Amino acid sequence: MSVAFSQLTSRLRSVNETPAPPIHWPSALLGLALAIVVVVGVSWAASPRADRPLALAVAHVEPPPVATVVPTPIPPPSPPAPEPVVERLKVANTNGSGVNLRARAGERGQRLKTMPEGAALEVIGANETADGIIWRNVKDASGTSGWVAGKFVARTQ
Repeated sequence: MSVAFSQLTSRLRSVNETPAPPIHWPSALLGLALAIVVVVGVSWAASPRADRPLALAVAHVEPPPVATVVPTPIPPPSPPAPEPVVERLKVANTNGSGVNLRARAGERGQRLKTMPEGAALEVIGANETADGIIWRNVKDASGTSGWVAGKFVARTQ
């Protein structure tokens, strides 16, 4: 059969073709052995074994930290705001003629009424200076508010 095979192949070859070089069998066998060693080595390294645990099995995974809830202390209720200190005045130093309660600070302010000597007044706002005089923002016992010249009032005890 070898004769027939060689004749068949010889007919298919070109006339100008050079003959194929012979196979160097020692190199071919060495290459085959090396390929087998590589395949077996990679397979052995990749296979799981009972005496060699996987890296994933060895990895220690920390559980996520649990947030501790610290209650916020509730402050005690604040004491009620103290009542504002009401400054009380009385009409004084008018020689009995009384003082004019005006709609705005100053001698040109509209006269609302005349407060008699000794009449009680309550300070309701800040002082203002007009016409060179300090004017006090007050209201009387009936609730009428306005301005009086500061030199005609005194603090009550």
